[in-house]
Amino acid sequence: MNDDKLSEAVNRSGFPLQIGLEYLINQTRSSHGWKVIYSEHSWKNPTDGCSGFIDLVLENKHGTSVLIVESKRVLETSWVFLIEDQKQLRRRHAKSWVMRYIDNKFTYFGSKELTLEPTTPQSQYCVVDGQDPKSKPMLERVGSDVVSSMEGFATEEKELYLKDREAFRIYFGVVVTTAKLKVCSFDPAKISTTDGKIQDASYTEVLYLRFRKQLLSHYEIPKHYAVGGHREIARAKESTVFVVNAEALPQFLREFEVDDNSLRGAV
Repeated sequence: MNDDKLSEAVNRSGFPLQIGLEYLINQTRSSHGWKVIYSEHSWKNPTDGCSGFIDLVLENKHGTSVLIVESKRVLETSWVFLIEDQKQLRRRHAKSWVMRYIDNKFTYFGSKELTLEPTTPQSQYCVVDGQDPKSKPMLERVGSDVVSSMEGFATEEKELYLKDREAFRIYFGVVVTTAKLKVCSFDPAKISTTDGKIQDASYTEVLYLRFRKQLLSHYEIPKHYAVGGHREIARAKESTVFVVNAEALPQFLREFEVDDNSLRGAV
């Protein structure tokens, strides 16, 4: 096999993008403060038994926020996110995983709703052209792995943490992709029930957004969270994964900031 064929084989894999993102993060660290603490990090989630390798684990300059990053290389493809509610075009909330250790005990370990920047659109529907309609949608599959790996990584840190010091960590899942990210906004009243087609949709390209959905078969309900009606049950089962265009990753990292007021009850 000649070098051209070897290069084609290498470039069909996702490893070059993963390595390139690590280099980009390191080169731009002075502008955003994040660093790569692991690459190709093995994980296992004891709750669902899933396991694998995390592409990149990032930590902010304060050592309090952690991003679990999965890189997805695609060619000449757009991921289209459907939004039928105009309120979902600007969202600040996200479901995270929080660990707090103080006074020789873990006072918080579980999911928590937080508010944070950047403000982005939020969607639970992603359309990828050419995807097999009979298989599990690609982003749902990838997002499920990211959320499970986030929980698994947090559990690993909990088990290995030195118990002679305090700890506070917030974990988030991120998918970084070469795909163009498009938001499809529409009025649900204008969907034809004859052919199932959207009328008068508008399309906007964005750099990053929130993908929020019931991504896992298992779910965790915080002790303070009262579950009653169907809305509360649905929210308890949801997870948030940020989807970021690869070229915009440094900007996303610069803008990423958790609102301290939303941490009440966990610190």
